[in-house]
Amino acid sequence: MRNSILLAALAVLQVPSCFGQSGPPKCDGNYAIVRVSTIKPGMMEGFMAAVAAHKAWYRSHGFSDDIIVASRVITTDPQTKEMKYSDTQVVTYHISPASISQTPPTHDAAWDAYVKQYRDTSDIASQYLTCMPKLIP
Repeated sequence: MRNSILLAALAVLQVPSCFGQSGPPKCDGNYAIVRVSTIKPGMMEGFMAAVAAHKAWYRSHGFSDDIIVASRVITTDPQTKEMKYSDTQVVTYHISPASISQTPPTHDAAWDAYVKQYRDTSDIASQYLTCMPKLIP
């Protein structure tokens, strides 16, 4: 599971190595990694800090068009029917306009730090490589 975070972070830029020699089908929009993460008890703030560090790393390494966001899952209490933000689930999106065959980024201490933040605060419940409608020119 811990290696999944690292592989997922690389997936957009290294899809051929992760998904076979031919790579994914042509995408007329933007490739996106979508993850559903299970947040460890009391670690939501730390997880959101990991998302911010992830985004900062990509910005500081010249990937200024990548979009990295976290969406809080909204749940409904079955008894009271009250809606609230989940303390245990988040959906993240890493949308990339980059070519799927682009040279992967070089890891450094800051990369390792944000990956560790994710590992310390969450587990990936599921992840998908998707083709989103074109959002980034």
